[in-house]
Amino acid sequence: MTERVLRIVTNNPWIERNAAVPFEITLVEGDPFATLDKAEELLQQGWKLVSAPLPPNVPIMRGPYRSLVIEKNDRQYDGEGLIALHKARERYIIERDHPNLPAPGEDFGIIDRQMLQRSLRDAMLLDME
Repeated sequence: MTERVLRIVTNNPWIERNAAVPFEITLVEGDPFATLDKAEELLQQGWKLVSAPLPPNVPIMRGPYRSLVIEKNDRQYDGEGLIALHKARERYIIERDHPNLPAPGEDFGIIDRQMLQRSLRDAMLLDME
């Protein structure tokens, strides 16, 4: 069985490589759109999207952080992933057109980190005891 090569693309400074997240991390500066942009770039360079590009609810979608899981792919482009990122970007535009977006803070960083760990666990990639 071939070992999966994973990477985390995130703008969350509270995500770091450790036992809970033992994968390469690409830290992006900026808002969640910057994370989507970097993921899109990588999906055109032999990576595929593993995690959902949208968070599970609107309040978190309005938050300042987003972390995505991608996997090394044998194909140059991940067409399905690119479409999913495009749709996510459209939804982010609608939901983030809000006058009171929350400021970056550790609370949102922790929530994003927990969602990332859940995504990895759900993909059966981590032993979350």
